[in-house]
Amino acid sequence: MRKCGFFLVVVFFFAIQATPVFAIRTNEEVLRELKLDSKSLLLIDIDHQKTLLTKDAERELPVASLTKIMTALVTLEKRQLDEKVTITRDMVSNLGDYVAIGLKEGQQVSVEDLLYATLLPSAGDAAQALAISTGGSIDGFADMMNKKAVELKLKNTHFSNPVGMNENNYSTAADFAVILQAALKNKTFKTIFQSYEYKLKTVSLTVEKTFSKRALILGGKTGYTQLAGRCLASDTYLNGVNYVLITLGANPDSLNHIKDTEKIYQYVKDTYIEQEILKEDDLIRTMTVTDSDQKTLDLKAEKGVKVVLNKELSREDLTYKYEGIEEITPEVELGSKLGVFSIYNGDEKLYETNVYLRDEIEFYDYPMIIAGFIGLGILGVGIVLGIIMIARKIIAR
Repeated sequence: MRKCGFFLVVVFFFAIQATPVFAIRTNEEVLRELKLDSKSLLLIDIDHQKTLLTKDAERELPVASLTKIMTALVTLEKRQLDEKVTITRDMVSNLGDYVAIGLKEGQQVSVEDLLYATLLPSAGDAAQALAISTGGSIDGFADMMNKKAVELKLKNTHFSNPVGMNENNYSTAADFAVILQAALKNKTFKTIFQSYEYKLKTVSLTVEKTFSKRALILGGKTGYTQLAGRCLASDTYLNGVNYVLITLGANPDSLNHIKDTEKIYQYVKDTYIEQEILKEDDLIRTMTVTDSDQKTLDLKAEKGVKVVLNKELSREDLTYKYEGIEEITPEVELGSKLGVFSIYNGDEKLYETNVYLRDEIEFYDYPMIIAGFIGLGILGVGIVLGIIMIARKIIAR
């Protein structure tokens, strides 16, 4: 006897939209209300891969020292933390007004210390030391950075140096959100990114992040040039959910990259919460089964599903929809697709999954039934003929 096959729910991106019942603010209304200065931004709930706020996220812009996030990511994939780098003249040259921690030619510094110096005070000499010792030259390392961008399927990103100089270094908020998420999967990067102070082990120096710790910002990396303006890549953990936020192009003569980030994270904290919108064993659909002793088939959810929703919404406000076969017949083969189950918030599709028939149903075997009737008929005729023969013999006596 076969029962309904269970299914897995695949998460789809959810953009903020207004709904007529609750008048939830649109993306544009939120941007106007928060009065943000950044030219471009992208906020993603990385636990469920949902975009919650966006502004010109595909716009190509210089990213200044956010570049060093890619520098760190490429280095971490190629090097060991305890490797020693001997500082050369090229590593500490051609930095202009860029920040440096004062590395000296001939010094031996660990890769780990150089990573902390690159990501916390945004030291250009540390970034160049990592690049040249890893890629052989600035250009060689830039090639490695661009290959990593291709690997991450970024189409609007290019690097010409590991420091963040504006010489053909550009990206988008959308692309950099991908870079940051990839980097955060590395435990060492995450630890450094979320650190605000660190005492270098191979250099007698304590380095500090370029901004002081804020209540709502877990970790971050700033970027600044007059051309790029103020930029900030950050992450946070609010109401049980992890987020990343990229802001680009705030006024270069301000701290609006920090202010914008705090405003957005406060908005998230006040507005969103993770909710379970599908529970394990929830009934999805009861199907009719024909030509079988099993008259119905219950489709049920295999797993509970959680998603970030506006606090004004609950699962009762969502629309649960099944489209597909309405009854199971003998023609429906094992493993075949029955239909599609979807969950909507207004017009926005939150979830969708295909529903399949996984287990066997015992249908009536009509050929066998007919054969049985035929067999009974033949048997009956035989019995009648036998009775007639016996009767004739009796009469003949």
